[in-house]
Amino acid sequence: MTQLFLTFALAVLALGVAGFVFQAEGQPPVPPRFVVVVDESAGRDDAAVDAATRAVTAARRGAEGELRITRTPTEQLSVTGYFAARGYDVVGVGLDPEIAVDPVAERYPDTHFSLVEAGGIPAAVLAAAR
Repeated sequence: MTQLFLTFALAVLALGVAGFVFQAEGQPPVPPRFVVVVDESAGRDDAAVDAATRAVTAARRGAEGELRITRTPTEQLSVTGYFAARGYDVVGVGLDPEIAVDPVAERYPDTHFSLVEAGGIPAAVLAAAR
């Protein structure tokens, strides 16, 4: 009787483990996700917006990319916090680190931040899209 119970318990355990393994195999990989945040609180930066638009469009083939333009420090914090909470990495142009990066990085330590100038956007987006 004990041997029959032990055999049954092992069979149930083996089926349970197999179910978890098969379920994990069937899940598609999650593509990299990133947001490019261009701040214009100091004035319009057409070069940065154009570079960001081109980089995000090019990177969307294998990743989920977004572009956001902010006009105040409060918007910077709102956007970086929103996307970090959703698992996006952040490429920032003109962001205030003390307001929009440091508090968000403390709350979401797995979020990667790249603060660059307009010329560094393509390389930073390429790295975030991998």
